[in-house]
Order: sequence, then C-alpha cells, then structure tokens
Amino acid sequence: MQVITSLGAVHPDQAPFDVAERKGIGHPDSLADLVADSFSRRYSATCRERFGAVPNHWVDKVTLVGAAADVRFGGYDIRKPVDCYLFGKVTERIDGEDVGVAQLFDDTVRAVLISTLDDPAVLGHLRIHINNTAGTGTDHHRDFYQPRMAATIKQVLASESVANDTVMCAGTSLRGLAAQTAVRLERLLTSSAFRTRYQTGTDVKVMVVRDRGQLDVTAAVPFHPASVHAWSEYRTALDGIRDEIEGELKRVLDATPIAADARLSLNTKDVPGRGYLAPFGTSLGKGDCGAVGRGNRYNGAIEPLRPASGEAPAGKNPLHHVGKIYTAVADELARRIMTELGTYAEVVIAARNGDQLDDPAYVLIRSEAPIGVAGEALARATMRTAPGYIQQFLKTDPVSRFRAQEQV
Repeated sequence: MQVITSLGAVHPDQAPFDVAERKGIGHPDSLADLVADSFSRRYSATCRERFGAVPNHWVDKVTLVGAAADVRFGGYDIRKPVDCYLFGKVTERIDGEDVGVAQLFDDTVRAVLISTLDDPAVLGHLRIHINNTAGTGTDHHRDFYQPRMAATIKQVLASESVANDTVMCAGTSLRGLAAQTAVRLERLLTSSAFRTRYQTGTDVKVMVVRDRGQLDVTAAVPFHPASVHAWSEYRTALDGIRDEIEGELKRVLDATPIAADARLSLNTKDVPGRGYLAPFGTSLGKGDCGAVGRGNRYNGAIEPLRPASGEAPAGKNPLHHVGKIYTAVADELARRIMTELGTYAEVVIAARNGDQLDDPAYVLIRSEAPIGVAGEALARATMRTAPGYIQQFLKTDPVSRFRAQEQV
C-alpha cells in the first residue's frame, strides 16, 4: 500500500461559495438505497445465523418503479402498483437448503416503505420481482459462488475474501454548512411531529447554495392528496411550513458566524390550482422511479464540489465488496485526520481487484495543512480495520442511520 499526501484541500466553509442537496428519506432514490442495504443486512444476518457465514451476494442494483396514479386535491386513484426489482447475484441455496431470498426481499421492501413513509396504504400497491444472476466463475473457488456445504463456506471465505473489484472510494472530514443545513432541514420536514401538523410526506428535497455569507435554500415538500381538499388549504398549509423553515434557518444563522442571511424558495413548481401532491407522501406513488446510487452520498448529503467516487455502497456485500467497505473507511480516515491532526482532509482509496482488504494499492490524502508521517501512520492504522467493517454494517440499521445523520 502506498500512502501519498499533498496539500490543496479547502475546507468547504472557507471557499467563497458552496452547494449541497439532501434527498429526503421518502425520495425514491433514498428508498432504493435503503431497500438494497436493508436486504443485504437481513440476508447476511440470516445466513450467519443459519449457516455460520455470509455467502456471496450483491444487490446494489435495486430499482423501484413508481405507481401510475391519477392525483387530485382530496384523493387519488392508483392505476398501476409500485414495482420493486431486486437485480443482482444472490446465493439462494446452501447445502440444499433454501435461504428464502424472495420472502426476505418482500419483507424488506414492506418494512422499509412502512417505516419511511408511515402510510400503510402503500403496502396494498406493490409487486415484487427478483432477477438473480448468480452463477459460478473461475476467479474464485466454486463454493465461493455456490456453496454446496454449509461447513465449507467459512473455509473458502477465509482465503478468498479479497477486494472483489477495482475501485476508487472517496471520503471527506466533514460536511460544509450548506450540506449540514440541507440535512438539518430535511430532518425537520420529515419528522413525525411536522408531518402530523401539515399532513405532508417524506419525499422532500432540500438544496442549499452558500454565496459567501448568504444561504439560498430551495425546498420541496409533498402533501398527502386525501388530506388537502383545495388549493386554498394547500396554500395556507404551505405558509405555515414556510414560517417553520424560516424559523429553523434563523437558528442556523444564530449558531454560525459563516452566514448572516438566508432566503427560502418553497415548492417552486407550483402554479395556482396545482401543487405538490403525492400518494403515500412520495413521488414513487405518482410515477417517479428510484435506483441505488442516485441518492445521498455515504455522509448523508450530495456535495458536488467535494471529491466522490462512482461507487454505490448500498446493497454491496459487507464482507468483501470494497465499493462499500472503502467508502466507509475513506470517510472514517478523513474524519480521524480532522479529529486527531486538526486539519480538513479529503481521502481517496484506490484498490485493485484481488487486493487484501487491509492493503489496497493507494491511499491518497489531500489536506489543508501538512500531516506528515503522523498522517501516513493514521492511514495505515485505519486501513487495518477494513476487514472488520462487516460488524459495523451488520449492527447498523440503514433506516436508523439515515435518520441519525443530522449530527454527522
């Protein structure tokens, strides 16, 4: 492993401008990420309990295809249900015993949707599809792909749990004020108390542009159609929402010297008589689709001015899929550099297919201030923890992690 350090990183709040976005927990892309990661976690835990190990799988191509609906003030009609697709490689049988992939996926979809949308009506409008591409190859032992005996899984994985892809994974020490504000507002707008007050859903989106000392916030908030019977009711509720968001923005400004002013644009597509109404509180209920990797980044926001990789960690195998593991490790290393060495940093881990998990080809660190040999030592120490990240992934519920990200 080669550790390369350089200067050149700029703390996001020291730059003249910044921009960030947070997709709400009910956004179709967020839902796809949460379904994929929750299924992988359930599948992994089930196989560990029954067979003593986590067999090969990856389901980071989960796709949710939205319902076709006729929406109006006061109600809606669903003409086609939501289609939930599991695409990927999943070991279905071990030692002749069925793992129960179909039931696990069905249970996962229902659990995630009811938890994130809090609208049981969605459960009556689902279709489940599974397209499993699992087979065997020559790059691993046959039992890596299709374990015939439960007793052999651990033996095979002990020697073959290496990086299973060539990847570049990025992490940063912290989120900027723009991203932190976007996450904070999303948490407010999707909280149970807020949604009860206004009969709104969880498919919100918040974008924040920081232009020096000013925050420019754009937010989209959906209403449940059956709870808003007329345009006048909708506008009255939206006025209340505007007041609450502006109050929260004032608290943000009071807590930071970075920004002194904020302005808000809310539900900007509205025209008289037409507003943001969404069955089940999500645009998934009116035709929008969700796909893994299009939602928030691992740190909970989308910050296009920060380094990022093309990896989608949700649904990847937590044991040896480095697109998942190194995303978490890069994030952890960047945070440790900030905490222990006192400087903002951006980290990229570049690994080759077949590398040992704790020994990727490169760890690239760009920091605001020099980190020297202490930074290299911290990088090597953090990489040694990579093989154990499966424990963290399996004990962390993805939905709970999403909701807890305000303080990250």
